[in-house]
Amino acid sequence: MTPSNFFNAQKGVWDAHEVKEQSEWERTRWLACVMLNPHVKKSLKPKDLTTFPWESARKTSKSYEEVYKEAELFSKISDMKMKKKKTTHG
Repeated sequence: MTPSNFFNAQKGVWDAHEVKEQSEWERTRWLACVMLNPHVKKSLKPKDLTTFPWESARKTSKSYEEVYKEAELFSKISDMKMKKKKTTHG
């Protein structure tokens, strides 16, 4: 196993562990919410109790237009690099 393969495998194991931990914390928060709801006047949502650090770090998915604009930008940059290579080697 090459060092690159090892580190990829190690990262995969760590990511799986992290997802499992996050799932367990979210389940605990949900259970607390379910247990508290009968005892409060206003219905609670799990995020009303607490927000975890990984939830604020999650990125929202991009719209089609945003992805398309980024693709156009990368295409223009690539074209500019190709033109520059042709003029300098040319």
